Amino acid sequence: MSAHSAGSGGGPVAALEQRFFPILRRWADEPHMAAVRDAVQIAFYAFGASTVIAFFLLPPGPLLDRFFAAYHICFGFMGLALAVVLPDRLARQFGVNRLAAVGVGLIAFLLSLPANVRRLPLEEFLAHISATSLFLALLVGLVSGEILRRAARRLPDERSAIAAGVAVNALLFGGLALAHVDLGAGLVRIVQPLVSVGDTLPALLIVVFLQTLLWAAGIHGPAFLAPITTPVYLRSLDENAQAILHHQPPPHVVTMMIFTFIYPGGSGATLPVAAVLLRARVARLRRLGYASLVPSLCNINEPLIFGLPIAMNPGLVIPFIGAPLVLAVVTYLTQSYGLVSPTSVWLPSAIPAVIAAWLTTKGDWRALVLLAVNLAIAAAIWVPFYAAFERTVERRPDTDAQLVQTAEAIREQERRVHLATPGP
Repeated sequence: MSAHSAGSGGGPVAALEQRFFPILRRWADEPHMAAVRDAVQIAFYAFGASTVIAFFLLPPGPLLDRFFAAYHICFGFMGLALAVVLPDRLARQFGVNRLAAVGVGLIAFLLSLPANVRRLPLEEFLAHISATSLFLALLVGLVSGEILRRAARRLPDERSAIAAGVAVNALLFGGLALAHVDLGAGLVRIVQPLVSVGDTLPALLIVVFLQTLLWAAGIHGPAFLAPITTPVYLRSLDENAQAILHHQPPPHVVTMMIFTFIYPGGSGATLPVAAVLLRARVARLRRLGYASLVPSLCNINEPLIFGLPIAMNPGLVIPFIGAPLVLAVVTYLTQSYGLVSPTSVWLPSAIPAVIAAWLTTKGDWRALVLLAVNLAIAAAIWVPFYAAFERTVERRPDTDAQLVQTAEAIREQERRVHLATPGP
C-alpha cells in the first residue's frame, strides 16, 4: 500500500497513482520522448552560447538593437543545433550509427527548406528560419531517425541498414525538395494558430495544470511537455523581441518566460515553502529548509518535491497545483492589461526570479512588484496546507516516513531510467 493511501484511505490522488500516473511514467520513459527532452535541453545551451557570440560579431550599433538581432538569429541556430542533436540522441537510444544519423538528419533538415533560403549567407539564413525552425527540426529529426531505426531493425548488417535508411530519407526529403514542397512554410501555417491559441488564459491554465500534475507523479512536467510547448512559446518570445526591436508593442502575453512569475522557486511556486521550513518544529523539515533554500532561489525544487515530499502527498498536491493556477491568472491579467510589460527575453531557468523578472521584461520595475504580489499569494495558499502537513508529521511520524519512502522510490526509479539512457 502506498504512503498516501495509508494516510488518506484512497481518494482522487490514490486513483491517479493507481491508474493514471503509471501511464504517464511509461510515456515519460519512452525512448523517443527521452531523446527529444535531451536534445531540446542541449539546443537551449547552444542558443545561449551562440547569442553571446553573435552579439559581439554583429556590426556596431545600439546595444539593445544588437542584442535583439543576435537573439533572433540564434533562435535559428537553436533549430540548426536541434537538427544535429536530436538524430544523435535518437541514434544513442536505439543503437543506430550516430554519424550516419546526424548526417542524414542534418541534410534532411536543409532539404526541407526552400532552395533560395539555403543559398542565403549564414546570418541571413539563421534569421530567416528563426524560432519556427524548432518545429521543423523536431519533425524532420524524428522522421529521419525513425527511418534509420526501422532499417537497422530489419537489416542485420549495419552497412546495409545505413544504406537503406539513407536511400529512403533521400527519396522522401529529396523528392519533397524537387517538388518544391516547403515544409517550413507549412509548419508556419500550423504553428501560428498554435501560438494564437497558446496566447490565451485557458491554454496557459491547461499547461500549468498538466505540468504540476505530472510533477505530483514524480515526472518532470515542463520537460515532458517541452516538445509541444517549447517551439510555440519560443516563437511567441521571438515575436515579442522583434516587435521591441522595431519599436512596436509586444503582441504576446504567454511566452516561455511568463513562468518566471508563475513558478517562483520552481514548479508549484514553492519558494515560500522553503522559507517556512526554516522555522519548522520538526527537525527533518527544518534541515530540509536550510538545504533547499538556495536551490529554491535558483528555481530548483526537486529537494522539496521528493524530500518534503510533495510528490504523491495528497495534503500538498492541492497547493502545488492550485497556487500556480492562481498566479497564472494574476500574471496573465496583469500583463494583458498593460500593467506590466510582457516578457521578451529568454533567460535560463536557474536565474533567480527577482533578476529574471526584471530582465525578461526589459527592465520594467513593475515586474518586481508583480513578483512580490505573486509570492505573497503563493505564501497565503501554501502556509495553511503546510501547517496541516506539519501537524500530521508530528502526530504520525510513521506516515511521514512512508511518504518519504514513496517519494524516494519514485526518484530512484527516475534516476535508474536516466542512468540507463546512453550519455554523451
